[in-house]
Amino acid sequence: MKSRAQTGAGDGAGARLELGLAHLGFAQPRDLAERLMAFGALLLEANRDTNLVGASAMEELVATHFLDSLAPLAGRWLQSPVIDVGSGAGLPGIPAALAFPSADVVLLEPRAKRASFLRKAASSLELARTQVVQAGAERAGRGAWRDIGATVLARALARPELALELALPLTRPGGRLYVYTGREPEPGNPELQTIAKLRSELVEARPVEVPYLDAQRHVWIIEKKGPTPAGIPAPARARRAAKR
Repeated sequence: MKSRAQTGAGDGAGARLELGLAHLGFAQPRDLAERLMAFGALLLEANRDTNLVGASAMEELVATHFLDSLAPLAGRWLQSPVIDVGSGAGLPGIPAALAFPSADVVLLEPRAKRASFLRKAASSLELARTQVVQAGAERAGRGAWRDIGATVLARALARPELALELALPLTRPGGRLYVYTGREPEPGNPELQTIAKLRSELVEARPVEVPYLDAQRHVWIIEKKGPTPAGIPAPARARRAAKR
């Protein structure tokens, strides 16, 4: 693990991150900020060769990705296993693993280059309880990871209706899915029908304040009430045909 000076945790971005984490109520915000900054350094270095995130500076990562990833989880206890669906650059899965070190975290990512980065990051950050699975949500949800996750995270995965169909099959009965979105669910919207169809219930939908981020954020928390119905998730081809 790099020192505080090496990771830049004492600079402006690190100080802002520490303050933001303290505002959200995370324990030991300085230590957590240092570990997140170490992850940020890995992310920015890899971003030169692989398009992982749009951010090109640590200052952008702080609010747009790190605090945005953790704000919906503040004050929560994440039951294991935690599955980050379509993890991409490890957001929100790696920040969650750093903030909740006792949790078993699965980073589910179909793309080989990104999965390789996630493995390197998890190793460098000494995240012994974090596992990288190279698979898409559809295949995982029809296979070994079906009805497994106690806590499932869906951030920047797809439009809400599709995110629900991809992520809820990975959630076990009694488990909870956190959908990161920019809006509240509205009565009559297809998302609410999808939740019911997948034997689940929306138990909480609320706005989320992300320090330093001037954008609307919401989290939907959905509890799985029963096993995933047969045929879900539908293959992409079948979903496209259903829309015609």
